[in-house]
Amino acid sequence: MITPVDTVKYYQEIIDYIGGRVGVPVQMVHRRTYDEMDRLLERGEVKIAFICSAPYIKDREKFGVELLVAPSVNGSPKYHSYVIVHTDSPIKAFPELKGKAFAFTDPKSNSGKIYPTYLLKTMGYTPERFFGRFQYSYSHNKSVEMVAKKIVDGAAVESIVYEYMRKTGSPYARQTKIIKRSPPFGIPPVVVTRDIDPLLKSKVKDAFLTMRETAKGKAILEAMMIDGFVEVPDKSYDGIREMDRAIAGVSPIARKVRDKKTVRFGVIPRDNPRIMYEKYQPLLDYLSTKTPYAYELVLKKNYEEAVNALATGETDVALLGPLTYLEARAKHGVICILKPRGADGNARYKSVIIKRKDDPLKSLSDLKGKSVAFASSKSTSGNLVPRYLLASYGIHLEDLKGYANFDFHDSVVKAVLKGQYSAGAVRDSVARKYMKSGIEMIAESEAIPTGPLVVWPGMHPSRTESIKRALLALNPADDGGQRILKRLDEEFRNGFIEASDGDYEGIRSQINAVPQTCGRGCHPKIRL
Repeated sequence: MITPVDTVKYYQEIIDYIGGRVGVPVQMVHRRTYDEMDRLLERGEVKIAFICSAPYIKDREKFGVELLVAPSVNGSPKYHSYVIVHTDSPIKAFPELKGKAFAFTDPKSNSGKIYPTYLLKTMGYTPERFFGRFQYSYSHNKSVEMVAKKIVDGAAVESIVYEYMRKTGSPYARQTKIIKRSPPFGIPPVVVTRDIDPLLKSKVKDAFLTMRETAKGKAILEAMMIDGFVEVPDKSYDGIREMDRAIAGVSPIARKVRDKKTVRFGVIPRDNPRIMYEKYQPLLDYLSTKTPYAYELVLKKNYEEAVNALATGETDVALLGPLTYLEARAKHGVICILKPRGADGNARYKSVIIKRKDDPLKSLSDLKGKSVAFASSKSTSGNLVPRYLLASYGIHLEDLKGYANFDFHDSVVKAVLKGQYSAGAVRDSVARKYMKSGIEMIAESEAIPTGPLVVWPGMHPSRTESIKRALLALNPADDGGQRILKRLDEEFRNGFIEASDGDYEGIRSQINAVPQTCGRGCHPKIRL
């Protein structure tokens, strides 16, 4: 999407307009990350999408998406990447950001990641070696806000979003300035899947191309500050392809050449990355004051990447779930050292099945023939345990009308609230957070041990002990400890206790027994 969050309503208006013109109901499907939308396109769950330029070239190569149209802004279907800093900043050029804090937008964003990474490549750097720290905002306008609030020193953002914010009087945009403009790139297009009905494709394309010719269409375009939609050739995106090829050889920094005084701290992605950063950065700031090390928060797109990062050296320490811990233990030999005490202090939590309050469902047995939303396939409370719960009522995947796995537990709740799924599976703390929004629980699991904090097996014992001592000293009864712990997920708010591999033997046995207890293909085929 080419405009900030506050104009999402205009995209709904475009979709309603196109649906009216072609005579077919059209539903808007919005996802927080580029990766989520790419997967929907690949699975054919969406047929038409507004996507970024860089995902377009990848998706075209991987599964053949096709260009439909692209917006024209200020007379051109081109845009730029801007590198911005605060207006008060003395920084005048991109190289002066060395050692500073920087915000990328999305790992797949051209203007928000690929272009600045390409710049670094031409300078002989990677983001890890150049910036003091960096993070992903997952929103161009959020990156602008972060620079304005001095959360980061600089950011790379899309020109169209930035100019829109300027023209509409955004106070955040006014507090920033541009220090680097990229060459022009092909603008983020509208794409379709290869298997879309040819007649429908033709009608939708015509509706976009003639949008300015109708009063309603013209009003929508003018509100979005778009001239209209035009046809664009694939070669418009060759510049992005060239940059992507140039940086393709950039590999993760080997552990042996990294700064020995910095600890890379990973967390499984339960929430939107921006929310994760806001939750966990205060904990890392605390550790940096209580131990002799600096800390960098490393956030990955999915559970699998969070586990693999421990093996590749991208993270040294990580907070994992029970299932991801057992997988990381089996594959990479990680060691669990601590675990959170949990919401009630007993180091346990539960998986729950939720529904909308106005839905007549009363129990799990009512879910046969219904649709269910799960969290990540590697989530203990969002996928493994709830499928056991359903199986205990004789309900397997083929007995459901439909199901889907979402990256985040919050996304599961929102899908249920929107009526997209009859029920959803999430951790109990997430369900409690949304109770006032209109959901209720219809089932809960037995108690599950809270996921551990783990270290990679080569971690020096003195470093491990230093981290353990600092976290065990976090006391929710004192003001300092409470300020840090209350920012985290509910299960962390009573602090930490020591953990051992034996704490997770019950989950390990449950997974290993899947072939005997289920045998229906409902669970990940893992032996731990």
